[in-house]
Amino acid sequence: MSSDPRTAIMGAAGEVFARFGFKKASVEDIARRAGVGKGSIYLHFESKEALFEACVRMAHSAALSELNARVRRASTPEGQVRAYIQCKLEQQSRKPLGERIELSTLFELGLQAAQFIPRMLEDDAAVLARILEEGVEQGAFTVAGPHHVARGLVMMLMQLTVKMMPDEPDAELKQSVDSFFEVFVRGLLKRSPS
Repeated sequence: MSSDPRTAIMGAAGEVFARFGFKKASVEDIARRAGVGKGSIYLHFESKEALFEACVRMAHSAALSELNARVRRASTPEGQVRAYIQCKLEQQSRKPLGERIELSTLFELGLQAAQFIPRMLEDDAAVLARILEEGVEQGAFTVAGPHHVARGLVMMLMQLTVKMMPDEPDAELKQSVDSFFEVFVRGLLKRSPS
């Protein structure tokens, strides 16, 4: 564990929440996993809810940083959209801490985090909207309402999360999703006048 108690607590909390869900996770389990006393947790976080919120915000911040980094590495607007989609699909199918998480636990954690989800979706949509706006400015895309298109895509990606959750995603579903996104990206491209 980390030598910084707050970092150790948040790391342990993420593991315990992922394993047991919010309701079954206990502050005692988190403290034991972090190698600190229960009182230490309350020195850093006023409640289990506040600790959960901090974990959600930290995980989202890390995911947003990863997303921005992947997008920046692509050299064209089209490549940036492809990098965005690929990164979001990977993030959403990634198992927390490399462990298998029960679907019921995932739903429970999602319900607990529901208050944060709109802000997280807006952050994700803002990244894509910026890509689309820059693509329009560069003459690569023809997109009316980049922010609306971005929000729509983010909502669709969120809906795919449950379908893409199995240990081994269905190959036919994956091929269908890839084909859909190929059509989506091509639909953004500016067409030469005929």
